[in-house]
Amino acid sequence: MKIGTITTRYARILLCASLVWFGAFQANGQQLLFGFASAAAADNDVAPAPEKLQQFAAEAIQELAKQETFTGWAQASPIIEPLGPGTHSWLVTLNSGTSGTPGPLGYLIISATPEGTYKLVEYGLGENSVFAKPALEAGLAELGISSKSRSSTGITPVYAGPALAEWMISATAKPGTVHFLDAVTGEVLPESTESWNRQAAKYRPPASAAGSGQPALNSEVTIRLADPFDPYDNILWMTEEAVRTTAGHINPILKALKTSSRLVFVASGPERTYSIPLPVYGYQTWKSDSVSSGDAPAVYILTGTDSAERWISLDALLNSGKFVAYKD
Repeated sequence: MKIGTITTRYARILLCASLVWFGAFQANGQQLLFGFASAAAADNDVAPAPEKLQQFAAEAIQELAKQETFTGWAQASPIIEPLGPGTHSWLVTLNSGTSGTPGPLGYLIISATPEGTYKLVEYGLGENSVFAKPALEAGLAELGISSKSRSSTGITPVYAGPALAEWMISATAKPGTVHFLDAVTGEVLPESTESWNRQAAKYRPPASAAGSGQPALNSEVTIRLADPFDPYDNILWMTEEAVRTTAGHINPILKALKTSSRLVFVASGPERTYSIPLPVYGYQTWKSDSVSSGDAPAVYILTGTDSAERWISLDALLNSGKFVAYKD
């Protein structure tokens, strides 16, 4: 079942949202609304990254650089920028340390916990990963915002977990005018300030992700079970039942992934206004050398495209949606 007639990713967003959740919302007597709403302009003040955050980021980068996939990170120069709201997460962009290959090599996103520690929520490779400049430029162009009008435009990267990574765009010349762009594709999203705030308030960093203040975890080789794929090449997965899980347990997901080689993660929830499915075709495990540490391994699922791969904490996705098997 192909959907080649759908030519834009925005149409795909609406298709996924309507097919997967329309029945559920109808059953609850609710209506799924799309649209933008008024909001105050975003605060773009930038504060220096905390020293402990810088240290944890450096340790995570060097640990990943031991793997062949990330060897280019060993000499990379990290740039740490805050992500809204409230500066509880940070984007670490890795730029090449050599003049021969300029440009970003990859990224990490780290979130602070209420206890004052830090969690590695996700990381990835490629120039066009999360919060990449080309996607932002494309989104601004779609909104009709030219380079000449940038001085009157507030651009704030906001993050409430891997399934809610967006740019908030506000026009200072038109108070109350706010738009949201997808942080991966740059597509204009059917998000409002109110819907964003409701979802962001529920975000909690993944407890089982690799973090500071715990015995060191060593990254293992990424297990690739299939090649990257586009979930929209065949939408039969939309009729599949979700993999059954219990709170905090990742084993059913890994078992299903090893069995079918390809899964699709679908964000869901009563506050969601859209969903972009993520193809899942591998995973990476972080484990402690200490047998007596008692720490469970940190598992990151592999998603993305050939040119922009993402490793996302599986724990960060468990409470944000469901996993279904992809069918050929």
